[in-house]
Amino acid sequence: MACWERDWWQKRHCECTWTKAALWLAFLLLTGGLIAPFAVVKPPTATAGYAFLTRFELSPSPNSTAKPPPLQLLSYNATVHIALRNPNLYRGISYLALAAFSFNGTRFDDESSAAGVVDLYLDAQEEKTVRLEVGGVDRKLPAAGAAEFARQKEAGWFEVEVRLDAVVQYDMARKTWCPLDIICPLRLQLVDSDVAAIAFNKTKCTILRVKISGC
Repeated sequence: MACWERDWWQKRHCECTWTKAALWLAFLLLTGGLIAPFAVVKPPTATAGYAFLTRFELSPSPNSTAKPPPLQLLSYNATVHIALRNPNLYRGISYLALAAFSFNGTRFDDESSAAGVVDLYLDAQEEKTVRLEVGGVDRKLPAAGAAEFARQKEAGWFEVEVRLDAVVQYDMARKTWCPLDIICPLRLQLVDSDVAAIAFNKTKCTILRVKISGC
């Protein structure tokens, strides 16, 4: 083989090798892009879009034998609208959740029945708004909480937290029910139940996932 023929063949062979490599790389990127949406499971998102208090009051315990200040009891009623969204492209999400309420670090599990329970299904990329009504009567509040209540009452706003203790199940994945906490810190006004509208800033809720097998 002449020298110029050998150089031409080597150049041609090199071009073919690079072409094959480019085609394989394009194939891998394409298949990876198609598989990734199925392989990755994203947790839901949540936003509190509207919320208010219709009752939030303290009263001394009539049976308290403690030294002053006496034990304080909190009674409350809150309504919260939470938008739940499924960000997954191809997976639906099933929810089972129970609402809880807290103030100044003291948690009160909801005493209501169906009004504080969430049972719903979201298709891929679907969003639904759930209305929660949580309430409690004569719930024990520590002294630090009572002092913070007085301060916030004077300011005209109450900083509370509504959370959903949930389990979720993702379609097209393992049939595991995965623990999930949705925590919504809220700054609420005490209003009359007949008030048509109040000022409220939408609040993004925090999602806490438990890392266990299948979740």
